[in-house]
Amino acid sequence: MKLKDFFLSLILLPIFFNCEKNRIDQNQSNPLIESLARHQLNLSQNPLEWKDEELEFIDVFADARIIGLGEASHGSKEFFEAKHRIFRYLVENFGFKVFAFEADFGESLYINDAIQESRTSDIKDLMLSKMHFWTWKTMEVQHLLEWMSENNRDKNDRDKIHYIGIDCQFNTYHPGLLKNYLEQTNAVFYDFAKEILDEAKEVSRISYENFNLIEYNDLLNKVNNLADSLSLNKDQLIFNSTPEEYHLYRQILNVLKQSLTVGYHSSKQVHDKNYRDEYMAENVEWILDYKKDCKIALWAHNGHVANNPQGGWMGSHLNSSLNEDYKIIGFSFSHGSFTAVGMGGEDNTGLKSHTLTKEPLLGTLNELFSRSKTSVFGVLIEDLISEAIWNNLFESELKMFSLGAVYNGNPEAYYSPIKKTYYNAIIYFDSTRASELLIN
Repeated sequence: MKLKDFFLSLILLPIFFNCEKNRIDQNQSNPLIESLARHQLNLSQNPLEWKDEELEFIDVFADARIIGLGEASHGSKEFFEAKHRIFRYLVENFGFKVFAFEADFGESLYINDAIQESRTSDIKDLMLSKMHFWTWKTMEVQHLLEWMSENNRDKNDRDKIHYIGIDCQFNTYHPGLLKNYLEQTNAVFYDFAKEILDEAKEVSRISYENFNLIEYNDLLNKVNNLADSLSLNKDQLIFNSTPEEYHLYRQILNVLKQSLTVGYHSSKQVHDKNYRDEYMAENVEWILDYKKDCKIALWAHNGHVANNPQGGWMGSHLNSSLNEDYKIIGFSFSHGSFTAVGMGGEDNTGLKSHTLTKEPLLGTLNELFSRSKTSVFGVLIEDLISEAIWNNLFESELKMFSLGAVYNGNPEAYYSPIKKTYYNAIIYFDSTRASELLIN
């Protein structure tokens, strides 16, 4: 070592030790971190290997009819695998029967048929051919749906579990499904229905291009008239099918109408009301009625499941109508990779894996959670806010990192407020990996 390098090291060494000491002291003496350590429930790194004992902290939610499972990105492997493991735990220990997804209602019916019939080998092909969103076309979701299919093997219908989409943004499948049903049941109004259903599919296909408000209202009136025809001919339709089928196809027509409303307003960039989340909440409650005495795990983004009344989100609607029968587990992360569509200004830079290289913003929930000695854990919000220091923090301007399907490369743009009422629990991964997309 050169003499000048030796003296430089002597100068820098105390600085290094002081910086390291300050970092360690900060972690050890911060009352928020100490409080978090008292209440966090540590989890092993691989969610699919979580033992039942590790998940017992969510037993306090088991009596709820719906448990919302969020995600802080639409492309994180660990979030998807965690929800797979939690659903399996809820099925095996508490009799949950439905996994409701932020996915198209019509597409889910094809996939659910395969799950009911344990046609496991068909799952991947159905996902690739029927699913609209790239977000769910992943190996993680494939493994979940295949597990559901195998779980149903040799079970009677009453004990089988179901996959049902609750979203309402497309009319790719709803018109055809309805036409087939009305034809098979010899509906006397089939020709009348066919004309309306073909029009609904066409305007959706062209994304409401050159479709004005008068035409939109006219089509909605036609759809309402079609709904009246189903009601007037209910007995005949049930006689030629079953009560369960009749109610299912009434719901298909209802989702078709929802999709027209959501699609039209979105195409015209009219955002006076959050129709989509209101309708998704209605569809979740329809499942409760359709699948009598069932319990539902609900898969959607953090923003949709949260009990956040600002913006009319699905979770706030469900909380208002179900109260204690709706519980919510949010997810968060601070480092690692995720899949998302890249955005550069107004330009789409394509679907790819992104990596968080910056540390979380100071004072955010992510920054505090990232300083835990445990990299994966769950925490009940009720336990956390039992201590005034955390309760006061949630009452202030606390923020959490969360993104959807699109990422512009600037993580600071994706922090939003979090209140103590948004979630009943949070599961935190300090680092995640990108979801694995299915390939033909």
